[in-house]
Amino acid sequence: MKAFLLSGTGKRVLIDTGTAGNSARLVGQLERSGVDATDVDLTVVTHAHFDHIGNLADVVQATGAKVIAHRLEAGSVRTTGAESDILVGDKLNLDPYGVAGRVIWTPGHTRGSLSVILESGEAVVGDLVLPRFMAFGPPAIAFWAASREDTLASVRRVLDLKSSIILTSHGGPYRPEDLAGLAR
Repeated sequence: MKAFLLSGTGKRVLIDTGTAGNSARLVGQLERSGVDATDVDLTVVTHAHFDHIGNLADVVQATGAKVIAHRLEAGSVRTTGAESDILVGDKLNLDPYGVAGRVIWTPGHTRGSLSVILESGEAVVGDLVLPRFMAFGPPAIAFWAASREDTLASVRRVLDLKSSIILTSHGGPYRPEDLAGLAR
């Protein structure tokens, strides 16, 4: 599992927090990158699976960051001991948080999956697609996805936004043409 750090105009946005028990490692990595944990203003939850929100409560405590999650994931976020400060329906502009981009609803992997689309061309899609062999290989749809149909529609939505690189939590990065076969 990967966590992503976005740097904006004086603000930082963290995407996902990893599995439980690894918050010190995550905070340490921030510090090694020259980012004080308290500089993180916002944490985006791509979806509420354990490998994405296991550290959420600890990371929120260390950073003081607000949590963004889809409204359908709020109950699962709460089970970590954290609360969703901002609930997303279809989309949320990140400009007020210093990042040129937006959070969009990309259901399929879970009903409340979110992706972050940056104006610079990157798309961070969580587990919308995974490597076919979990650690390597071409992109595929997870066999345990909540809805294969919704996942494929969400892949099409991300591709329609003309992202130049698709960053995933497992494997990748992928180019749009790598995902084109999934979107048919």
